[in-house]
Amino acid sequence: MENLRPKEIAEKVKALSGINIYKNTRKREYVEYRALVCFIFRTKLNLRWMNIAKFFESKGKKMDHATAIHLVKMYPLYKQDNLQLDEIENMFIFKSGLEYDEIDKLHYLENKLSNCQEKHLKLQEELKNPLVKLMHNVPENRYNEVEERLRLLKRSWDWK
Repeated sequence: MENLRPKEIAEKVKALSGINIYKNTRKREYVEYRALVCFIFRTKLNLRWMNIAKFFESKGKKMDHATAIHLVKMYPLYKQDNLQLDEIENMFIFKSGLEYDEIDKLHYLENKLSNCQEKHLKLQEELKNPLVKLMHNVPENRYNEVEERLRLLKRSWDWK
């Protein structure tokens, strides 16, 4: 089954599993197959979280974007216990419509994002330093004064 639309994917999962994924219930088997559908929508079709939720809402299943996020996050755990999920997932084949230049650009942006996330974590660690925290409370017009006093303090250590 190649490049199906969301409705077709959901209906195929519903037919293959025998589970009505739109039923408003929290029973595990229903949740697992809903998670499969959300996982395919997000990872294969790149649907936005709100669009996934709206799709289920349009079919009568109460859902918000946070529920869709949670289902996709939990899907790997469900797949460990329910091997049929993996079988059904592998029945769907998606061909990328991206050209090689677009794929390279995508990899470039993914790497750039990863580097930015690493820098962000380093900066967060630096902010835990008490001196950095203290400097955040100093008014900008007093930076020169603080800098001069720190320089003097450093020199006094050299004398001792």
